[in-house]
Amino acid sequence: MTEPETATDVNRRCGRCGSAVSRRFVRVFGIGDSVHGCLDCLPRKRLSNGEAARREDADRERSFRAP
Repeated sequence: MTEPETATDVNRRCGRCGSAVSRRFVRVFGIGDSVHGCLDCLPRKRLSNGEAARREDADRERSFRAP
């Protein structure tokens, strides 16, 4: 029997806040097998803009670069 798409695995967690996320959520909003934001720590607008696929520290690195 296969695992349902919405089942949550203890190893599947948000990289930003640590909340459990479903396999489907990772597939839709993440990149690869990871997600860096979820409904518990990001507003829906930021999720739909792809922010869950970007690491938080990557955003900080971009903001500190000199022009």
